[in-house]
Amino acid sequence: MKKVAFVCGENACRSQMAEAIYNSLAKYTRAESAGTNPADEINPLAVESMREAGIDLRGREPREFDYESINDYERIVSFGCIVKATFPGNERLEEWLIEDPKGKEIDFFRRVRDEIRARIEILLKEVDYPPACE
Repeated sequence: MKKVAFVCGENACRSQMAEAIYNSLAKYTRAESAGTNPADEINPLAVESMREAGIDLRGREPREFDYESINDYERIVSFGCIVKATFPGNERLEEWLIEDPKGKEIDFFRRVRDEIRARIEILLKEVDYPPACE
């Protein structure tokens, strides 16, 4: 199965939200998320804003991005934490410059969640299709 990776600094807000939204919408592909410097826990306001959208992030933990696994992913989406020019899989890397909601109010988390969802809906049209018959 093809996979997409969502990567942010702490894997505590945007990338966790993106993974969960992607997996709730995708039919033929899966997403994973990770951070370049993982936090100890997922931001409670990320959990709350996703709960409001019907997606449960409780029980998930931030993970560190494994650069050795880059060939496992069809696409890698960075939220501004990877320098594209130096990234070994840069032909599959795209950057979504969506402001980090950390330290902001719940309304900001909701806007970030909705912007991520809108971008994922576009991404799904590009990558989420049945595997070709062999």
